[in-house]
Amino acid sequence: MATDVTFLPTKKPRRSTRLVVREIEDHKETIIRHGPLGYFNILPLELRFYLFNFLTIEDLSILTITSKIMRNLVEGYRITQPVTLHITPQPHNHVFKPPEHYELYFEKYEKLGLLMKRSTCLYATKDRLRVINDFLTKMMCCNSENDHDRENCISLTCFGKFFHTVIAGWDDTECLKAFEAICNHTSLLKNIKTVVTAKAGSYPKIELSMRLLIRRVFLDPCPSLMDKAFWLTRILKPWPMVTQARIIYLLYGASKDGDIFWFEMCENTPINTEQSLSHFSEIAECIQLLFNYKKEWSEDDIVSVVDELTSSPDEWLAENVANLLLLCGDKITSKLLISKAINGRIIELCSVTTSFCLVCVKNSYSLSCVMIMVQNILQVMDNSKDRLLFINSMMDMFKELILDMHEFTESEEVHDSDLFYMVTALTEFTKRTIQMAFKNMLL
Repeated sequence: MATDVTFLPTKKPRRSTRLVVREIEDHKETIIRHGPLGYFNILPLELRFYLFNFLTIEDLSILTITSKIMRNLVEGYRITQPVTLHITPQPHNHVFKPPEHYELYFEKYEKLGLLMKRSTCLYATKDRLRVINDFLTKMMCCNSENDHDRENCISLTCFGKFFHTVIAGWDDTECLKAFEAICNHTSLLKNIKTVVTAKAGSYPKIELSMRLLIRRVFLDPCPSLMDKAFWLTRILKPWPMVTQARIIYLLYGASKDGDIFWFEMCENTPINTEQSLSHFSEIAECIQLLFNYKKEWSEDDIVSVVDELTSSPDEWLAENVANLLLLCGDKITSKLLISKAINGRIIELCSVTTSFCLVCVKNSYSLSCVMIMVQNILQVMDNSKDRLLFINSMMDMFKELILDMHEFTESEEVHDSDLFYMVTALTEFTKRTIQMAFKNMLL
């Protein structure tokens, strides 16, 4: 006969609460002692990110170099939105700031660039460039409602500070990849082609956009002259000489209120030294930069570029050519004038040389540099007949300029001023020439 047997459930052995708590504490202590993040190991991820909200950009940047685990944690925090809104300097970068706040604002973006550089240090170059392009998208003025006043917006300048901080220490091949990535992202090369193949001034908005983008992102924030020469070379070298000259004027030519004065050099001359520096100093600095970047530019390249520049978009007035060359310095000027002398371009040579005298008188410069140039030109001429032709042609050029000025200038005030300067230039040049000719008798 079967009997029902009822088995009572086995009772769990009693365990002390104190021992459970002790076990939990021992586990936490092990995690803290042996874990890569110490106390951070026992915190939930949300709480870690919350604590990061109280750190500055500099603090986060330092954390990224403490360990790989911490770097990954900071990088995760950086790419999490909207948690990291406090990282980007506020107010929004497209709001126009008072000039006295510029440096502080730029400094914040440099620090943000350093954070980005450190937090993405283990990324492949293409992945880092993707991060840079994403950042650029937010900074482009065309993505802002303030697009109508790009000249006064500091957004691209902020991105330039950020960009150059991120790529600091990259080799040339990586920098070239960065250049190509930004060009593709912004259609830079396509827009340059549109501008340089059309009549100068046909696309004023695109011209201004190209000027601001290239200068504020690639050129102006460069930490050294050699870096600036590198980026300027990347921009110019893909194009033929004629186009290179157009791009240089696009970047550094005379402008006002966002309009580039393409024909200013062909029609007017500076009224004073201040305007002369305003029109020509940046172009001259650009040419000097390329001249000293021997790695990719030869002296013949520079002579050709200057020659094309002073013919773009039409022939420059001789006085403007002289203004530019005087600011370019003796070496570049001598190379250009000697090139003209060797190629028999005597009329151009005389026109520029007489204009040198005029510019020196107007700006109260010494004519010593002009006399040295004349001597250098005479030395490269093969025979005495060519030398005599050059001297005679130069004096005839003075005569023609004075007569034309006397006959065709309409305004009496301008007439008297220009005529005075021209006659003074002739007088000073003649004095110097006579002193050199009779040097032995005057001692």
